[in-house]
Amino acid sequence: MSATRSAFSAQTDSAAAARELVAGLDGARPRAVVFFAGVAHDGAALGGALADRFPGACVLGCSTNGEFSDGGHGKGGAVALAISDEHVGDCAVALADVGGDLDAGVRAAAEALSSRLGRPIRALDPERWAGVALLEGARGREERINAALGDVAPFLPFVGGSAGDDITFSGTWAYADGRLSRDGTALLVAEMRGPFEVFKTCNFVPTERFVEVTRCDPARRLILELDGVPAVEGYLRAIGARPEELGFPLFLANPLGLVIEGEPWLRSVVRPEGEALFLACAVVEGARLNLMRATDLVAETRAALGRAADRLGGPVGGALLFNCAYRMLEAQIKGIEAQYHEALSTVVHAGMQSNGESYLGHINQTLTGLVWR
Repeated sequence: MSATRSAFSAQTDSAAAARELVAGLDGARPRAVVFFAGVAHDGAALGGALADRFPGACVLGCSTNGEFSDGGHGKGGAVALAISDEHVGDCAVALADVGGDLDAGVRAAAEALSSRLGRPIRALDPERWAGVALLEGARGREERINAALGDVAPFLPFVGGSAGDDITFSGTWAYADGRLSRDGTALLVAEMRGPFEVFKTCNFVPTERFVEVTRCDPARRLILELDGVPAVEGYLRAIGARPEELGFPLFLANPLGLVIEGEPWLRSVVRPEGEALFLACAVVEGARLNLMRATDLVAETRAALGRAADRLGGPVGGALLFNCAYRMLEAQIKGIEAQYHEALSTVVHAGMQSNGESYLGHINQTLTGLVWR
């Protein structure tokens, strides 16, 4: 039996879902338990039930646009991953209040983590320690939250995702340290006892076509001009589309992105706002954005997990995954959702369909996570 255990429940009733998650993890001896659930669930009830069943474990979770594991996937249910003491030694959780003074909230959470570990998190060895962040995901503050995490723990990369709310951006929740917040970010810091890595993959590659951001509003994630013309006009010109084609399917299939050391970092368009474009992630003026081309989502995911296993020096023993809601929609539109989850289920895992991913900052249209041997 794997030292990492997952559990899945399709129940929309929180008490029933909690019972199924606890039963699904029966026999586990976790040091950390991470859960994801539909936004309508009572996150405190789910987290409380897991904390009661595993009193020595660090428990955290958040709301989703959909939840998945090697035992099943759906929307509005719940999943949990129990990571055993074979894989995790010391760990601590904290809930950062990011609704007011965001930087102060992250600093207070970092102090709580440091106190519980008996050492400052900024001094933790990134070769031995991993950070997980479940970010408030409805109010467009992920860039600021990630920057604040970089200030308190500059050497410890946090991987994670933005909590979901059925892609309505109306309000999410996060749970940690026995508390639920609708304006919080749940944090986990864990000492890994074997090979592990922060994982990122994307099924888009850059084309030779690019545009330059000549005017933007990064705080509002708006591109105002591309190549010196209104952003909508510049985008349509670059991809060779007509104004009547403008809409989500076009944006999904034709994202923009930065290319850094050969790696794509997508900056996907969400919608037009007048003549401007609203993006899922911020960009800065002068940025050169390549137009991106999709590759095979299923084959790319299988290959990425295989590469991770090669780097770990053996089969992946468990994975905590954050899948962009755009990837979820791509799989659904192409009719390959079952094949996609089959590819993920070659490893024991649990994950969420997120409102964006965290990996050296806020990104989107990617799969990120923490994997270990």
